[in-house]
Amino acid sequence: MDKKEIRKHLELNHYRFTNKLDGLSAVDFERIPGNKWTAGQQLDHILKSVNPTAKIYNTDLTVLQEKYGLSNRVSRSYDQLVSDYLAVLVTLKDFVLPERFIPTKIAFAERSGHFENLHNAINDLVHGLQNFEETHLDTYLVKHPAMGKLTLREMLYFTIYHVTHHDKQILENLENYPK
Repeated sequence: MDKKEIRKHLELNHYRFTNKLDGLSAVDFERIPGNKWTAGQQLDHILKSVNPTAKIYNTDLTVLQEKYGLSNRVSRSYDQLVSDYLAVLVTLKDFVLPERFIPTKIAFAERSGHFENLHNAINDLVHGLQNFEETHLDTYLVKHPAMGKLTLREMLYFTIYHVTHHDKQILENLENYPK
């Protein structure tokens, strides 16, 4: 995917996510599905994931290079990145999510503010992305908490997929944990 396609998928997937959440009833939005996250917590987790990602794409390249280095390999395709991420989820059953990504409960009445914050974070991300050349996306690295070092392009692919992953979890939780 080039930057234009990436931008389209980032915006579309996150818009669909918030649109779907906005269609949930208060009961479904706040339903606690066993030991899993509520829909509101899924929203908070996505927001807590997108905010630092947006900062990455608004950071000077020299800072990224000093902190994470440069890639010595070709970026994975979107499909390969998703496949690798799903494999990591299976492999790292005991993975402890860093505290900064652990969601808090979001009340139904607070969801609109979180939707707005998420859309703003996505806007910041795609705005920052415009400052990068296509080659930069395959050259510079960042660190993912579970996957290790990713190219900037791979981190964008992850962000595109991540929201759909949690969207699916919400639907599965609503089906598997009825009212």
